[in-house]
Amino acid sequence: MKKRDTIILATASLIFFAVFNYSIAQRETLRRNGAIMLLELAPVDPRSLMQGDYMSLRYRLADEVQSNVAENDLAQSEALVIRVDARDVASFVRVHKGERLAEDERLLRYRRREDEIKLASDAYFFQEGDADIYSTARFGELRVASDGTSLLVNLRDENLNRLQSPTR
Repeated sequence: MKKRDTIILATASLIFFAVFNYSIAQRETLRRNGAIMLLELAPVDPRSLMQGDYMSLRYRLADEVQSNVAENDLAQSEALVIRVDARDVASFVRVHKGERLAEDERLLRYRRREDEIKLASDAYFFQEGDADIYSTARFGELRVASDGTSLLVNLRDENLNRLQSPTR
């Protein structure tokens, strides 16, 4: 390999790892500093619990948006306007169209996949053998940045208690 090729490969590797580490740092900052938002879970397929280490998730809010918002409105936006109550439980207000938010409103970004609204992660991974602990999940705990970027960090039960393995 020529010296020039080695330099190009080394430079490309450094750029790749810099971008990769920057992305990790952004997620860690969001996990630590993002505002808490709790999304109620819709019924999930219980068979995924049997796979041992993850649970498939759906959010009621996504179902509500999907059934109550015109396709055109969804196609022209990437974020929802959300209001959270005193317990941090989120409720849908409207599709964001660039307008200023009221003091009690927040953004939540969404994605469209196969004509469905996707919020945060649609899977929660946990240690094998802990399915019974997480089977009582009723809320997904998100950390949300001011631009609406979100990260699923935990699951909570019907009383909003965090669910976690005793080994964590």
